Amino acid sequence: MKKAFLGMAFAALIATGACAQDQSTGLTERPKGHYRIDKMEQLNLTDDQKSQLKTINDDFKQQMTDLKNSEDKITVKEWKSKMTTLRKEHVVKVQNILTDEQKASLGKMKQERRFDRKHHGARRLEHMKKELNLTDDQVTALKKNHETIKQQFKAVREDKNLTEDQKKVEIKKFKEQQHQNLKSILTEEQLQKLEQKKKHQADKVGLQS
Repeated sequence: MKKAFLGMAFAALIATGACAQDQSTGLTERPKGHYRIDKMEQLNLTDDQKSQLKTINDDFKQQMTDLKNSEDKITVKEWKSKMTTLRKEHVVKVQNILTDEQKASLGKMKQERRFDRKHHGARRLEHMKKELNLTDDQVTALKKNHETIKQQFKAVREDKNLTEDQKKVEIKKFKEQQHQNLKSILTEEQLQKLEQKKKHQADKVGLQS
């Protein structure tokens, strides 16, 4: 449990909390693939566009549910291919209901979100630096370690020669390595403070639920 905690704590220390986005349109995508109407208020959608967007979202949700239910009937490769196709088709459908001006506004919103996420991550790291009294060398080491782990995760996920079970094994190894790296970067006192902070946040969430 402690290894798992430290791994999550390290991720929280560096992560920017960016949400998934389509690279060409700038549309913010929810975990289930929905393009939220309330997040597109700046585009001044008409009632007809909102109605069409809701229909598109509902159809996409049903398609993803059907795909999920077919996991045992098709291979992982086929499943991923169909999911990619559905997502691309969804993006095209959303684009088709927008005007050129609205599409341009989405592109601008995308750039603004990227800027905000980048600076949010920097502020968060600076806050943790003060709380744990991190040195500049420690901050640099944490950033470098995070980037290395992120690239390793990406390489494993994209390795077509590995099965899903093999990928899980490799990722587990990386998480264990992440834990060891964190221990080598932070002092025992800093690790304890980090653990106490995480516990306090968990307790706070528990009281609110």
